[in-house]
Amino acid sequence: MLNIASFTFNFDHVEDRILLVGNLDNGSVRIDFWLTRKLVLRLLNASGELVKQTSDEVALIPEEHQAELTQFHHETARQSLPVESNDQALHSQSGKLLSRLDISYKSGQYSLKFFSQEEGACAVSALTYAELHQVLYLLHRGALSLEWGVGDVLFLSAESPSRLQ
Repeated sequence: MLNIASFTFNFDHVEDRILLVGNLDNGSVRIDFWLTRKLVLRLLNASGELVKQTSDEVALIPEEHQAELTQFHHETARQSLPVESNDQALHSQSGKLLSRLDISYKSGQYSLKFFSQEEGACAVSALTYAELHQVLYLLHRGALSLEWGVGDVLFLSAESPSRLQ
């Protein structure tokens, strides 16, 4: 099973999908996955509960403030994201349709397991809490770019309490 050490994302308006390229230009074997709207929206919708269940800091504060703290963590991780702009158009090299993405948590690490319909489980990746937020940020940005109906802010919703500034 291939280990993905770095992620590159391309938001393809023609395909109406997100292209996730694992290990682009890092010397490891490259793997491409197409992410559908349905899969990405399910992941983004479940991300708040995932963070709540795996972050002691978020779980220990009152529920009415959890979304705000999660969004703060998310913004902090986004700001530290080492973004490299790629002026070249990124094209899929035998991209697989990602049919399932399993995320588990153990000892402070998130383990992602990537499944395609053709091969089953074909790649894995280990992420820290901040790296998970960075991946979620890029998926959310893709969903916004492709106009998939997501809100401008990932973890704060209309039900979240107003913030004092």
